[in-house]
Amino acid sequence: MNPDLTITPEPATPAQPGTSVHWYSVAQFGLSVLAIFALWGMAGSTLLAVLSQRLVGASSGVDELPLFLIAGSFFFMGILLLPSAYFSLMRIIGRPVEHAPSLAHYFRPSLLIFGLPVLIAAGYWVSQNQTLAWLLLPPVHVLTITLPLLWLTYLGVRDLPLGSPQRAWGVFASGAVVAPLLILFAELAALLGAVVIAVASFTSNPAQVDFIERLANQLRAADPSPEVALQIFQPIVSNPVVIFSVIVFAAVIVPLIEEAIKPVGVWLLAGKRLDPAAGFAAGLLSGAGYAVIESLLLTTSGQEWAFLVFARIGTGAVHILTGGLVGWALVLAWNRGSYLRLGAVYLLAVLIHGTWNGLTMVLAFDSLTPAHGAGFNTGSISAVAQVAPYIMASIAVLSFVGLLLANRTLARRVEARKTIV
Repeated sequence: MNPDLTITPEPATPAQPGTSVHWYSVAQFGLSVLAIFALWGMAGSTLLAVLSQRLVGASSGVDELPLFLIAGSFFFMGILLLPSAYFSLMRIIGRPVEHAPSLAHYFRPSLLIFGLPVLIAAGYWVSQNQTLAWLLLPPVHVLTITLPLLWLTYLGVRDLPLGSPQRAWGVFASGAVVAPLLILFAELAALLGAVVIAVASFTSNPAQVDFIERLANQLRAADPSPEVALQIFQPIVSNPVVIFSVIVFAAVIVPLIEEAIKPVGVWLLAGKRLDPAAGFAAGLLSGAGYAVIESLLLTTSGQEWAFLVFARIGTGAVHILTGGLVGWALVLAWNRGSYLRLGAVYLLAVLIHGTWNGLTMVLAFDSLTPAHGAGFNTGSISAVAQVAPYIMASIAVLSFVGLLLANRTLARRVEARKTIV
């Protein structure tokens, strides 16, 4: 079956003289081009800043390797947006592309995953070599992050209706660019609200005000390094209330925001006659775009790089599955008024995402213990941290299985409807 087949096709006829401009394509092209140049500009400025410091022999004391990885990631992210710009431009000039060869036309994308162990081994070896890491690790990092996400995306959308190439790449680009920006603003607003509440709570107690003033004085008089600042703020960071608040924000507030905004590609298709399977595919593509951007920009150096790659595969599986589920439920709600089901699916996505985020924060707090003293740790944090990796691995595996099951179920329904018609 052709994976680009749609249930309710809306063929785009070439524009004729005097016909109205397709403003959706104009907006898609403009935003794609703007994002491409912005990403490439950030890549160039980051690279020039690091190289200029090397040329003058200056050292800021900052690990430069993550900056090289970020520069390479910005550049590659711009490349990923080129298809969206190209297909929308073709629509604008009256030469829309209805079908484009998929990866499966050339080879089986599932075979790509067998190259992942080689890439991880190569990346681990390169990350240990300070002389070569800055040059070779960025492309290896990009390939190692995107390869499993590409594979998961292929497994999720194969045999499902994707619409035209312009629609598919536009949905992916919206998840990669529009969703992160909207999520960033929403999460900053939520964080600002939490900070205001915390400040109001602290200032209502004179003893707490004196405590904050003493910390501020210590910070001004101390060596301006992250390690010293962390030691000064240890009484706050180790406070159970603070730990609980951070975990709740990451496990509840963040998933509530992200699962509502992440399938932005589906929201932009509101009003189109979509099949629920097409909604799942669009939500999945939007979630994949968000997962790629988020994973590429989380960097580290040394032997921690390989662990980061494995963790991002699990995170990507969660983002892709939950994006697809919410996209599917959105279309069902629009077509049949199934808003109760939409609410249930949305809460399920929040639960999956929130559990993953909460366990991640538990591991982060627990990891502070060896380096900064037992004050950072509590018995409950340590106990949960012991089982957190196993729970997260189970969530990743279940997300993968759920992706396969959802794809097969929806693909069978698509085939059954074609047979009936």
